[in-house]
Formats: sequence, structure tokens, C-alpha cells
Amino acid sequence: MAVQADQTYSLIALDIDGTMIGEDRLVKPELIEAIERVQNAGAVVSVSTGRTLKPALRIAKESGAVGPVICFQGAMTYDQVTKNAIRHERLDQDVTSKAIAALMSVVSEVMMFLGDDVWVEQRSEWTNAYGQRMGIAIRDIDSLIGMSDKNPTAIVGVGDPSIVEPLVEKLHSQLNGSALVTHSLPMFCEVEAIGAGKDLAVEHLAKLLNVDRSGVIAVGDGKGDQSMIEWAGLGVAIEGGHPDAMRSADQVIAIPEHSGLVNFLNDLLNTGKFGPPN
Repeated sequence: MAVQADQTYSLIALDIDGTMIGEDRLVKPELIEAIERVQNAGAVVSVSTGRTLKPALRIAKESGAVGPVICFQGAMTYDQVTKNAIRHERLDQDVTSKAIAALMSVVSEVMMFLGDDVWVEQRSEWTNAYGQRMGIAIRDIDSLIGMSDKNPTAIVGVGDPSIVEPLVEKLHSQLNGSALVTHSLPMFCEVEAIGAGKDLAVEHLAKLLNVDRSGVIAVGDGKGDQSMIEWAGLGVAIEGGHPDAMRSADQVIAIPEHSGLVNFLNDLLNTGKFGPPN
């Protein structure tokens, strides 16, 4: 669906990596200004990412996006005002143990996301760097499967993209619809509860805000963004992003380095397309 002449948008969900920020991982001043203008018009701007809560909150704060933060690929929605989760879908014990076993048979790096921490059996330089970069604690455990009953938010396998791409499809088939299996980045195979998914999280948030689907914009570049891009009234993909995301989009914009999101927001702002929820 293209931008409608009489349509006002009241909720915009923004992926982080490859959408809000580029390779330099910096939130540019012009994006901060555009988000402020959107919010001053009354619309809600929410970060929607595969990242964990703490790094997602950091980008929300840096960008000035004050709407609820959707993280863990849609498994959690966190209200920045009340500082509480308003939606949290967790993996059950059976799915957790199956996912860990399947991932460990293919990739050497497997992480369990539980609370604010990441648990691993084998620590590596990459794991340590990931923890530092994201500002989260990496904790060691002898057996991840032994922690299956803790109902984690996500299990993530890390490997070469050429291995991960087919692994996502294989694990999706093995789990037979009992979990969401996707990848926000080419090297990640992510497993979350079946109730997760950015589309379901954005839909839930829109209902809470009393925003009709037609008044929602979703912007992203990855395979994990496809569902919310498809669901939103106006779905926007990033040029050069995952083919599935681009095929599902109503509009394709330039990469962060070429100010794609900034120009997109400013174009809508300049034509009065943002307004408050009903």
C-alpha cells in the first residue's frame, strides 16, 4: 500500500541495525531531530529490534524515541515510562532443550538469553566482544540444556551466514511450528516463543494505543523485519536488505549512510502525515 493522501500515521516501528544506524553504529543528529518532530506531531515512535533489552533501550535513549521498546525479535515489549514489560513471551522447557541440542549440532556458539544476562557453555573472543558491545553480562554454565526449565526469552546460535541460512529453515521444520525461528543478522539463528515476532508485538502495541493497522508504519531491513513490514499499513524496507523484507515492502528507502530513514520521515512530516492516536 502506498502512502494515502488522507492517511495519518500514529505509530512507527523502527528496526535498529541497518535501519536507524549503519556500519558506524551511530545515531545521527538528523535522525534524532526527525524523530523529535514526529513525536511532537503526536505520533508514537518505537524501536523494534532483535537486540536484547539493554542495548535496545540505549538506542531508544540516544535517538530520543520514547515509545515502548520492542526487543528480542518481538518477544518482549518494554514500557520506558513505567519501566515494566507490557508483553513478554518465553520459551517453554521442551522447545528450549530441542533448540539448544539442534543448534549445538551445527554451530559452536550458542547463547541463552535469560533476564538481563547471556549464558554460554563455551566462551570465545567473539562472545566477550558481543557482551562488551551490547553492554550485557556473559555468564558461564556447564550445561545450557540443564537450564531449559528457566523459560528463557531466546536461544541464539552464531555461525557463518552460509551455515546459518539453511539452519534457520531446518530448525523451523524440526520444531514444527512450536517456536519462532528467524535471524535478525546473517550470522544469527534465533529461537523465540511462538508468540514472539515483530508483527505480533507491533499489532499488540497498536491495539494498546488504539491505532488502526492502516495508521502503522514499520521500517526494517532484515528477515526478522519481514513480518512487521507485511503487517503494517505502510511497510518500508531498506535498499539492499533481505530479499524477503524488500519483497514485502510497500516502499524501499536508502541505507542509513545515505539518510534513507531521515529523508523518509521528513517527507512525511512535510506533508502532515503524522498525528496522535485516536
